Amino acid sequence: MQLTMKQEVASKKVFIRTLGCQMNEHDSARLKDLLTERGYAVCDSPESADAVIFNTCSVRKHAEDRVYGKVGTLAKLKAKKTGLIIGIIGCMAEARRDEIFRRLPIVDFLCGPGDLDKVPDIIDKIKAGAGHIMCLEGYKSKIIPGFSKERKTGEKAYVKIMEGCDNFCSYCIVPYVRGRERSRPSKDILNEIKKLINNGVKEIILLGQNVNSYGRGLKEKIDFVGLLGKIDNLVSTSGGPGYVKVGFFTSHPKDAGPELFKAMRDLNSIIKILHLPIQSGSDKVLKRMNRKYTVAKYKKLAGDYRKIVKGGNISSDIIVGFPGERESDFKGTLNVVKELQFDAAYIFKYSPRPGTKAAKFKDDVTLEEKERRHALLLGLQRDILVSKRR
Repeated sequence: MQLTMKQEVASKKVFIRTLGCQMNEHDSARLKDLLTERGYAVCDSPESADAVIFNTCSVRKHAEDRVYGKVGTLAKLKAKKTGLIIGIIGCMAEARRDEIFRRLPIVDFLCGPGDLDKVPDIIDKIKAGAGHIMCLEGYKSKIIPGFSKERKTGEKAYVKIMEGCDNFCSYCIVPYVRGRERSRPSKDILNEIKKLINNGVKEIILLGQNVNSYGRGLKEKIDFVGLLGKIDNLVSTSGGPGYVKVGFFTSHPKDAGPELFKAMRDLNSIIKILHLPIQSGSDKVLKRMNRKYTVAKYKKLAGDYRKIVKGGNISSDIIVGFPGERESDFKGTLNVVKELQFDAAYIFKYSPRPGTKAAKFKDDVTLEEKERRHALLLGLQRDILVSKRR
């Protein structure tokens, strides 16, 4: 029996589960718009969907383990529901391309973060009997596709200003799954932000693996501070000071400096929150991580920021148990956290990421010791936050 057009459209339902960072959240929102334009309705459960898509992160092993567990629970639903399509997209699809189909035979397709615009066609091909599909070459592209014209959002929205990374920190998988740095032209970013403001967005978060690198490789002469100035001017002419607030993630200490801090101080629309990952309080460990700065340089940056941006908040990322991290190195991290009094800190236990340089290092800190150090740092950070609230 043939479906009517109305019935066919109604049967096209997609469920998207995001397991990752702000960049994954942005990519999921963009994918929802792409699928909506193709007649799909976004639903709130796998049981109601014709296609189930997991947008994934591969930065830590725990994130990948969650995906294997969550997708694995759909085996019974897949067996019961004829025609259900299951896909994994994002960084894990790139990093684990040879493993996912073996461990999760219920998965129909893999798609990397640079190929999201192809997902609607991939689903159509699978419906037509194409079998398993891998689409994993987009990270090599120099073009960052924009959002759809009919982007749907609430009062907060993410805007990608660049993608990829050239830093090659020894523990990080990002350059291998999202590619080298590519910046979007400022006019494209400003056009997107203008549309968001017209749609009622009140808070915009600019995204990039290292926003401080924005502009490198573009034909126009512009850097991140220059982009912030253009955005602030757009916001102020759209509704006046305070009308829309603009934040950003993430800054790399090797590229941050007083010019950025002064822009954060002087531009009315910019949120006074700086996320500046330190990762370790040991110069020896930082060198093995290939972070390209010292603890002394980081401390000076944090001090300059607090002097220039009065009342501004600073947050950080920290990894414990990195290969070769001795007790003295960990105590250095504890001392830095005590001294700098972060307003927030995201603390992680090191896990090897296959394909990275650090994966070749001996993982010589036991899990028990990683957990001890993790717990000590979490407790210290909690105490700092309690004292700040008094």
